[in-house]
Amino acid sequence: MEKLYGNVEYEIVAHIAEGGMGSVCKALAKGLEGFEKVVAIKTLLSCYSDDQKFVDRFIEEAKLVANLVHENIVQIYQLSQYNDQYFFVLEYVDGISLFDFMEFHNKTRTPFPRNLAVFVAARVARGLAYAHSRKDSLGQPMNIVHCDICPHNVLITSEGLPKITDFGIARAATICSDDTISGKLPFMSPEQANKGEIDFRSDIYSLGIVLFYMLSGHTTRRLDVKLREILLQAQENYIDWEKLPRGLDPELQKILRKMLATNPEDRYQNTSELAKDLEYFIYKDGYGPTIVTLANYLKEQMPGIFSDQIIENAEAEGAEKTLVLENISHGDKTVVLPNDYFKVSGK
Repeated sequence: MEKLYGNVEYEIVAHIAEGGMGSVCKALAKGLEGFEKVVAIKTLLSCYSDDQKFVDRFIEEAKLVANLVHENIVQIYQLSQYNDQYFFVLEYVDGISLFDFMEFHNKTRTPFPRNLAVFVAARVARGLAYAHSRKDSLGQPMNIVHCDICPHNVLITSEGLPKITDFGIARAATICSDDTISGKLPFMSPEQANKGEIDFRSDIYSLGIVLFYMLSGHTTRRLDVKLREILLQAQENYIDWEKLPRGLDPELQKILRKMLATNPEDRYQNTSELAKDLEYFIYKDGYGPTIVTLANYLKEQMPGIFSDQIIENAEAEGAEKTLVLENISHGDKTVVLPNDYFKVSGK
C-alpha cells in the first residue's frame, strides 16, 4: 500500500484550559509554503504521563472519537507523540462554553431565552444520537457513552453552532473501566453515581440536567453542601422541580421529566427520538431558532467575546456592573463589557 509522509509543525499560541487528564492549547498547524491552520491541541498532564493506566486511557479517548464526524461534535484530527508526551490535534472552536455563557446570564440576572435553551439541547441531542448509534468495522454497536455531558463540555461557536467536546471519559463496551466514578456530580445520572451499568440513557439524563440548568439558571441539586451529600442526591435522583420558572410549557416539562426519570427504562429509549421531540417543540409553529438566531444573540449579549480588543477598564459610573464577568475566561481573555452596555430598568 502506498504511503505519504509529510511534516507538520504546531506552534502553541495560547493556553485554553486544563482539567481532567489533559490541558488544551490553541495552536497553528504549519505546513509548506506558509500554510497555516488554527487547531486545538490536547496534551496529557505531566503528573499523569508516567502512569501507564492514564496514558492508555488518554490514547483510548483519541481512538474512540477519531471517526466521530458530526457538526455537533468537536472533531479529532491526529494523535501524535513528542518527547514522550502524547497529544492529539482537535478542531479549534472559536466561541464560548455553555458554562461561561450561563455564568454570564446568572451574574447579570438575565434569563436564557427558553427557545434557545431548547435549541441548544436539541443540537446536543443530535450529536449524541450520532455517537450513540456508531458501529465498528464489523457492524457491531460501539455503545459509546460520553459520561460527562455538562455545560463545560458544550461549546457554542461564534456562528451559533453547539458542539460536544471532551470525550475524555467516554467509553465503549470494549474499553475496560475501573471501579471509580467519573464525571461531574451535579449532572450525573443515578446509575452512574451508584457505579452501576450505564448506557446512552445516562447521557440523556445528563442532558436533561443541562436543559434544566439552561431553563432555570440552577442545577437540580443543592451544591452548598458537602461532596458526599451531592453524591447522595445524584444517587437518589434528587430534583428540586420548584426551581423551574413558572409558566413553563407543560409539553416541555413532560420532555424534561422523561429525560430525568430515575429508571433508565422510563427515559427515552432512543436519542434521536429525544432530538425529534425537542425540535418539534420549537418548530411546531412552522418557525423557530437557528444557528443564526443563536449567533446573533451571542453577539448582542456579549460583544466583547467577538472582539480582539480586551476591555480592561470601565468608567467610574456603573463600574460594579461592568466587572460581573471578571472571572469568565474566553481562552486567554477576560471579558468585561463597557459600562454603557448594561441598562438598568426604571432608571
